[in-house]
Amino acid sequence: MSLSLARTLNLGRVARTPAVWGKRYIAQETVGKLSAKEVVEQTWASAHAKNPAFAVERELPLPRSRKREVGIFLAVAVVTWGFGSVIAFNYQRMTSTPVTAALFTARHNEDVCRELGRQLNFTSAFPWISGDISHLKGFVDAEFDVVGDKGIVGHLVLKSRRTGKQNGEWHTIEFYVSMPDGRKLDCNV
Repeated sequence: MSLSLARTLNLGRVARTPAVWGKRYIAQETVGKLSAKEVVEQTWASAHAKNPAFAVERELPLPRSRKREVGIFLAVAVVTWGFGSVIAFNYQRMTSTPVTAALFTARHNEDVCRELGRQLNFTSAFPWISGDISHLKGFVDAEFDVVGDKGIVGHLVLKSRRTGKQNGEWHTIEFYVSMPDGRKLDCNV
């Protein structure tokens, strides 16, 4: 056997110490007598035999069901998307032209300013605007709470309809601020 072939197969190390191939031992004196081809064949045979060094003979575990994890993920995703959609639609109503115009008009109404105070605004940074606003269909039904610098909370109601098609005229049906005692302060211009 040539020296380069022995180095390639790492037989120099095997010749000095007993080598373990699976459960078979190749003794020092045997390695010297075997050709490189025979050592490779013995190694190949040992590796493909039922050998605990290469394979574990046991039953495979059943795969874990991930239905619970997927169900929890879907539930959290649906709740998150639903909550986000509600917040987005409410923000869209809050920043719409009819709501900001109604708040502006109520701010400059003398009766409202006398009862609630001059600094009229939403009751919180993110108020709940109930009702529907549809420029395309031609109706506005918006209600929300307002508070002035006197600290009294009022409820602003705006109901308006458009007559005609897209460029029709808007008519205000109801526009008032209801007070806590039940009085209605008319805000129509």
